[in-house]
Amino acid sequence: MTRTFTSVFMVLAVAAVVLCGTPRVGARNNQHSEQVVFSGVGSCEAFGPVGFWIWCEADSNNPYQGECNGAMYVYSQGITKHVDGDIEEDESTGAYTMTVQSRDAILSATLTNEPPRKKGPRNTVDFTVSIPAGSCSGSSTNAVVNVTGPSE
Repeated sequence: MTRTFTSVFMVLAVAAVVLCGTPRVGARNNQHSEQVVFSGVGSCEAFGPVGFWIWCEADSNNPYQGECNGAMYVYSQGITKHVDGDIEEDESTGAYTMTVQSRDAILSATLTNEPPRKKGPRNTVDFTVSIPAGSCSGSSTNAVVNVTGPSE
């Protein structure tokens, strides 16, 4: 059962990027964008494993500025959802906060990385997730937090 959810999650994550907001190729050099990706699996006491793969356009001069798209899952509840939303950066600390929700309002979440960012799956992302069964908070301590673009 876990393998099925992981497969569905990966398909949704790829589809979210392809269908919902990849930056336009061929943009002029002065329109590079800062892009942020959170990817990981954490746990919260009420629901157990919670996974996320979310891409955001943090800083940009294009129409996708501030937009996020991706996927989240809550294994114990059999919930895998495409999510979209917004991102904010705390420039003084380097923390990013993503606020996302599924379009059918089944799942909503807030995710924030703990600075400083590290290369590879060595970051901590704290999250709060809400589903019909309730809400819980947790962390992924082996998340990937990738930031690319002009701010890097």
